[in-house]
Formats: sequence, structure tokens, C-alpha cells
Amino acid sequence: MYIMIVNPEAGNGKAMSLFRRIQNEPLYKKENCRSFLTEEAGHAESLALQVTKIHHESLKGIIVLGGDGTLHEVVNGIRNYPETPVCFIPAGSGNDFVRGISLKKRGLKLFRSYVRSPKKSKVFLANYSLNQRQKHGRRTFMNSIGFGLDGVVAATANQQKYRSWTRRLHLTKLTYPLALLRSISKAEPVHFNLFLDGKQLNMHQAMMVTITNHPYYGGGMKIAPKSKINSKEMSILVVKPISKKKLLAMFISVFFGLHTKMKEVEEWKASSVHIRSEQPLPFQVDGQSGSCFDCSIKKAETSTTFYSD
Repeated sequence: MYIMIVNPEAGNGKAMSLFRRIQNEPLYKKENCRSFLTEEAGHAESLALQVTKIHHESLKGIIVLGGDGTLHEVVNGIRNYPETPVCFIPAGSGNDFVRGISLKKRGLKLFRSYVRSPKKSKVFLANYSLNQRQKHGRRTFMNSIGFGLDGVVAATANQQKYRSWTRRLHLTKLTYPLALLRSISKAEPVHFNLFLDGKQLNMHQAMMVTITNHPYYGGGMKIAPKSKINSKEMSILVVKPISKKKLLAMFISVFFGLHTKMKEVEEWKASSVHIRSEQPLPFQVDGQSGSCFDCSIKKAETSTTFYSD
């Protein structure tokens, strides 16, 4: 049996349209697929938590139809049964995770591939905990977690009014770049202490600090061109204080992965990262925004199983 968790709002209705086509596919009934539609933020996580608890013995996999945010919730929802395979059919505005794992097929073809001849691949993601809540607050991210401007842009992109007009103008694929343009004018350096594998960096302010599992974020930007999803280490990218004009130029070059050649951009590798600040740090994790004073990040020691094409 496969369980499908569908975000009907993803992709400005694209996910729901694709779901109806999948329901009419003979394999849907043949493989005893059952589906659930999410109703609000956090619902995909609670659904994944419930279905793995009830059906873990007979469950072939959870098929996620939506965007990276929906996948983020499901990955965290299977935490009690981490061996549960996850199948991702991208239908969001960014879809960076499928770029990170080099998934080629899309839509109905991808669904057929999953249920006809599933191929399992082990992926090492990363865990994070906010404000020293390591014991009860540890969560997992697939793409990236970022602080400073990264968090400000995500907060702008997640505003309901902003999302509404990008949908009306059919600009959902440009959600992050447009939010970036709106955010740069008010960008200011954040102050922090940064530790990589336990060693403190001699750097205490930056425009942004981004920790990522693979190269892509923001809908295809190559924020860490050399990063690999199955590496034992994460990529840490720091943008030093920089003028607004140069910051804009840097983000244009991010689409081509050329920003790392700038003197204001530094990149490291580490399996653990700790960042803390005296002031609230705006942050984003897999596109969801918030603020914190302290965050511990560590490459996962156990793998998550994804079906690939």
C-alpha cells in the first residue's frame, strides 16, 4: 500500500490537477493507494506521523505531492519510523530538492516509475534544533537553513499578500527572486558567533549565513555549487557585509554559481554548525521562516530512504 499526501494549494493548483490524473491511473487502484489532502500548515507532518504509526508494517512508501515545504513536513512526520521510504512528486514553486537529488522524471511518469519499478536511494539529510532544545526540538531539513538576509527573504516570500499577487500574475516560479529584490533595500548585517565542528570562526557579522545539503535553493539558485547530498559534510556559505549594489550583483551570479569567486563570499565544509546571537536572527529552513537566538545543526548520522527514478 502507498499513502499519498497531497498539498492542493501547491503550484497554484498544479498539484491538485496532477492528483486527479493520478487517481485515474489504473496503477493507483492496483497498488491500493490511499490519499489525504492537507488543510493547513503542519497538517502533512501530522498525517505522516499518523499513517506511519498505523500502517508501518504494510506501507510501501509515502508519496508526497506538493512543494519542498510539504516534503519538509513529511520527512519530520516519519521520525518514529525513519525507514519508511518517501516518494516525492514535485508540484511546488521552488522544487529545489529534486534538483539536489537529480530526479529527472515528473508528474504521472514519475508516479508510474515509483510504483512499477521503485529504486531506493539512501540520502543523508541534516538535523537542527533551535534555542538549545536538542532533546525535544530536533528537526530535519532537506535543502538548507539560512540566517540573516536569507531569513528576511523567506519571510517576505511567505507573506499571504505577496503570495496572492504572484499567483494572480502567474509568477510563482519567481517567488524567491522577486522577494529578494524587495528585501535587499533593507538588508543589514547580523551579528553572531559561528562554530564549525566545534571551532569558532573569527567572524562576527555577515549579511547571511547559509548551511546546505546540496547546491540549490530559491528555485534553482546554485548557492553551493560543489555541495553533494550524500556528503558527510554540509556546505556553509557566508556573505560578509557588502553594499546593496554588490549584493544584488552577487545574487544575479548565484544562478550560475559564480558568486563564490567574490572576495565577500566565503565557503566551508563541516559536519556540525552552531550559530548564536545576542539579537534575534531571522532564519529560513526549507523555505519556512522564523527567528531564533541559537541554532545547532548537524549532518544526520542515519539516512532517509527516497525512491528515485
